[in-house]
Amino acid sequence: MLSVYTAGIIAVLLALIPQIIVYFTYTLLVLKSRSRSVGLRKYPSRSAHDISFIIPVKREPLEYIERAIKRICELNVPGYEIIVVSDDDPDVKGSILEIVKRTRSSGCNVWFIWRSVPRGGRTGAVNTGLFASKNPYVYVVDVDTYLEKCFLDIATGILESSEEYACVVGRWEPLNYDSKLSAALAVALKYMATILYRARSRLGLYTYPLGTGTLFRADYLKELLGGWDERRVQDDMEIGARIMHLGLRVAYVDECAIYVENPSTYKAFRVQQYRWAYGALDTAITRIKHVLCSKYPLLVRLEAYLYLLQYIPQVLVFTGSLMLALLQFITPFDYLASLYPLLVLYIVALVLHSLVLYREIRLATSSLWNTLTLMGRLAAVTNTISLYTLHGTLKAIFRIKMEYKRTPKGVYQRAYTEMRVPWEILLGFI
Repeated sequence: MLSVYTAGIIAVLLALIPQIIVYFTYTLLVLKSRSRSVGLRKYPSRSAHDISFIIPVKREPLEYIERAIKRICELNVPGYEIIVVSDDDPDVKGSILEIVKRTRSSGCNVWFIWRSVPRGGRTGAVNTGLFASKNPYVYVVDVDTYLEKCFLDIATGILESSEEYACVVGRWEPLNYDSKLSAALAVALKYMATILYRARSRLGLYTYPLGTGTLFRADYLKELLGGWDERRVQDDMEIGARIMHLGLRVAYVDECAIYVENPSTYKAFRVQQYRWAYGALDTAITRIKHVLCSKYPLLVRLEAYLYLLQYIPQVLVFTGSLMLALLQFITPFDYLASLYPLLVLYIVALVLHSLVLYREIRLATSSLWNTLTLMGRLAAVTNTISLYTLHGTLKAIFRIKMEYKRTPKGVYQRAYTEMRVPWEILLGFI
C-alpha cells in the first residue's frame, strides 16, 4: 500500500516537474522568437481572390453576425462568397435571414443555409458550408473575429506558389480589453502566439491550423481529407493531424493579424478552456498514428504530438497541489523540504520565465504597475480554471463524449444560466 510519505513525494514531483519543464521551454521559445539569426520565412504576396468565407452560427448575437458579414464584404476580395450556416432554432432563422437579405441588397454576395437537423454541431455546419462552396479557397470565420486583408493576399500567394501547402495560418491578436479578465487574456494571447506560432515556426516545427484564422485549399479539404471530422470537438487540431499525416505543409504568416475576441466573463472563459482541454487530448488519443506515423522528421513528429498534450502539465500541477493540501490533513509534513534541490530548480525556472513574461507583457502596457497587475491576474485565473481543464482531460481519457458547447459571446456571456456548485472556491479553502 502507498505510504503517506511516498504519496507526498509523488505530489511534489507532480506539482514541480511539469512547471519546471514548461517554464524553461517557454523561456527558450520566447528567446528564439526574438533571435535574428533564424528569421521567419518571407512568402510571396498576391491579390486575394475567389475565397469562400464560411460563417457557422448558433445562438450568436445578431449584431455580431451582421458585423461579420459587412467586414468581409468590405475586404473587396474579387470572386468572394459568404456562406452563413445556421444551427439555430426556427424562431431565430427569420432574423438571420433578414440580415442576409439586407446585406445582399447592399451588394454583399452572401448566402444562407439553415440546418433543421444540426448534425455534427459546429463542425457539421462548417462541412455543410465547405461542400456548398464553389471557390478554390475556404476561410472559416467566427462572428467575433475579423482579419486584415494583407493576410489573405499573402496566404493566396503561398497557396498558389506551391501545391505542398494545404493551408496558411495567420497571427492571432486580441480584439477586446473591455473587462479585467479580457485584458489579462489579451496579453496571454499575444504571449502564447509568440510561443506556439512565431517561435515554433522559426524552429521549423509543425504549425497546426486555427479554427478561425486559416485559409485552406478547398480541393484538399474535399477530396483528400473529406472535410472535418464531425466526431471531434477540436476541429483545428484534428484536421491539422490529418494534414500532417499526408505530408502536406502548413505555412505561418506573422506579418498580418487575425483579431479575435477574448472571453469577457469567467463563465465564457470556463466554457472555452473546458472544451479546449477535452478537444486537445481527444485529438491526441484519436490521431496518434496520424502524427507519429507521418512523413515528417522524427523530432518534428514528437514535438507535434507533445503540442496536443499542452494541457497535461496544468492538470498534473493541479493534481499534485491538491494532493499536497489534502495530505496536510492526514500527516502535517513539509514534503517540499525533502526535495529542496528540485525546489531550487523550480525557483530558478520560475524567475527566468517571470522575467521573460514581464518583458513581453510590458511591451503592451503603459506602466510597471499595470504589467504586474496583469501578471497576477493571469496567474490567478489560470490556477482557478485548472479544475475544469482536469475535468475535460479526464472525460477525454475515459472516452466520455462531450457535446460541443460554443464559447458565449456578447450578451450571452452574461445571460443567466443554471446554478452550479462553485467548486473552485470550495477547493480554494483547502
